[in-house]
Order: sequence, then structure tokens, then C-alpha cells
Amino acid sequence: MFVLPWENVIVIPVLGSIPRIVGLVASAVGVVHILAHRRVRPLAWFHLFAVLFVLWAGVSAFWSIDPEATRARFLTYLQLVVLVWLIWEIALSPERQRALLQAYVLGVSLAAVITLHRYLSRVPIVDQTTRFTALSFNVNELGMTLALGLPMAWYLDLSQPHQRLAWLWRLYLPLGITAILLTASRGAFLAALVALAIIPWTLGRLRLRTKVALYVFCAGTLLAATQFVPETSWERIQTIRSDVDAGYFGGRGAIWIAGLEVAEEHPIAGVGAGAYGAAVEPRLYVGLGAHSVPLAILVENGIVGLLLLLGAVAAVTIPVRHLPLLQRRFSIVLLLALAVASLSGEWEDRKAFWFVFGVLAAQVVYRPAEKRVSPAVPLRTHPVLR
Repeated sequence: MFVLPWENVIVIPVLGSIPRIVGLVASAVGVVHILAHRRVRPLAWFHLFAVLFVLWAGVSAFWSIDPEATRARFLTYLQLVVLVWLIWEIALSPERQRALLQAYVLGVSLAAVITLHRYLSRVPIVDQTTRFTALSFNVNELGMTLALGLPMAWYLDLSQPHQRLAWLWRLYLPLGITAILLTASRGAFLAALVALAIIPWTLGRLRLRTKVALYVFCAGTLLAATQFVPETSWERIQTIRSDVDAGYFGGRGAIWIAGLEVAEEHPIAGVGAGAYGAAVEPRLYVGLGAHSVPLAILVENGIVGLLLLLGAVAAVTIPVRHLPLLQRRFSIVLLLALAVASLSGEWEDRKAFWFVFGVLAAQVVYRPAEKRVSPAVPLRTHPVLR
């Protein structure tokens, strides 16, 4: 989980990215762990829907308009299912689940530091603009990956058993927000706004002195970010409303229209997993990604694939209402932030996308044991839990 946010930060020839290498090793260790304990946990509804979705993506190779892309996407989906399965098998307790979130936040913190270093070194990316990223990371994907770390860091802060260490997680907020603004990604900015909603929603009945300290901290974070981030980044972010009103959506409007036209021609089974670019190429004269998870699934896997994925999402979302208050609000904010990021990003085959559902699936299924044994988060850590 620590290297998961480095999806494309460091790529080794032949072997691939660091997360892929670590993932292969972790998978092997996970299998050995399960064999040693001689037990496999029964799968939850989320995993059943996820497996059916991946199998449907594999079967789509029989009618795919781009069989090579479909085979590659199917192999990627298989790796992602293994990821959520490993989380399911190993993250048996709230402590282990929080450890995974801690590792993710530490990973995005490093990616944010690299982004700030590139800015201070004046090394922009993409078309000689003043947008910054971590090495070879896609600028929009980086921003959205960083945005998911915001509610995680705040949740870890509130659920930290040792209050003196809690502030360490809170330090990610100014770091992550500044890095997101440096990417100048409008989709990531909107996802970050949703993610930050967890702060006022979880303050609860804190003492006035504590509330004032938190508000001062948040105001200081925003002030520091506004002073540090270049004017060009703010100018791009401020075009969100005009871009939406014009129906341009950062160049995505034409891509989405072409995708909807393809979906009308192949409504049930789609054109094959990973074949969105090949499907819209005759209309756009270039093969481009969907830049939208729901549209990509609809075009590639048809209504059947979309319903299977929505079933997996529902299997995670519905049980959230039974969680303790802090966990419930954290889960809702994290899901909403992921939803906003998915509307304008190509996340259906990204590890961060599946990681969120994997952790939440393990969290909601652990609920009955929590009620019999102990609360998922120590009650003394935050008044909103009392």
C-alpha cells in the first residue's frame, strides 16, 4: 500500500512499475500466508460481483474490436482482484485496516513531496505549461490520488490512539492540498473539495479551544497554499465553471459524445474491455481514453458490465450505514470523493480505485465482530464517537 500511489513514478524496464513488482511479491507472500493457516475467508457480495465483472471483461474478448487491448485489460483486472482479495484475507481487524490507510497516506505524502520539489526546481510538465507532477505520473491521476489521501489522513488523525502522534497525519493536509493545486487538475480540485468535507462533518462536540485550533490550522493551510501556488495554476482551476457551461469539459465533451454514440450501437455487451480508444477512433480520428469510469465501462462492457460494477459498489456502500459514526462518515466522504474523481478520470483499471473498495469491503464486513468484541476505533479518541 505504501508504494501503491507511485503507479508510474518509477518504472523499471522489463519488470515494470514499482507497485507492480511489489504487488507480485505481496501476492506470493499472501498465498503462502493462506496456505500456512490452511483457511480461506468466505467471499463477501462485493468480491462476488467484482469476480463476475472481471470474468465478463475476459469473455468480451470473443467479440472485442481490439482483442489485444481486451486481453491486456483482463490481465490487469485479474491483478486488481488479487489486490482486493489480499486485503480481504489479511486486513482482518480495524488495526490492520488503519495500517493500510497509514501506508497509503505515507505513499501519497512522498508523491506530494516530489511534486513540490519539481515545482521548486521549476520543472513543469505537459506542453510546456506550469503544471507539476511527480516524475512520470499523469498530472490528473496524481491529483486524484492525492485527493483520496485527504479524508484518510483526517480519519487517521481522529482515530489515533496516541493523541501526540495524531498531528503527524494532519500534516498531510497542507502538503496534499498544495500538491493538488500544483497539478492544476480541475477534476482533482473538485474531488479534494468533497474530501475536505470530512473536516466540518466530524468536529462533533469538541471544546471551543480545540475547534479554534483546528480552524486556525485549516485557514493557515489554505493561506499557505494560496501564497505558494503560482497564479497560472489558480487561473486554470478558475475556468471550471466556464468550461462546464461551454460543454468543453477540458476536451472531454467530444470524447464523451463519441462514446455515447458507440454505446447506442453496442448497448448490451459493449465493444470489449479496454477497447474504448479503438471504438471512438473512427469518429475522433484518434484513439482516446474515456476520461470517465461509468462511460468507459458502459462502452467497453455494455449494460451487463456496468450493472455488475454497480452491484459491487452497492455491496460496499449499503452496509456502511451500520458502521460506527466516525467510520461511517469517513466511508461516505471517501466514496463521494472517489465518485467525483471517477467522473472525469480513467480509474477503472487503477490500483487506488480498487484499493478504496477493498478496504471498505473489509471494514463493513468486520462490523458484527466489532459489536461483540470491541469498537473499531477507541471511543476515547473523539467525542463524535461517544
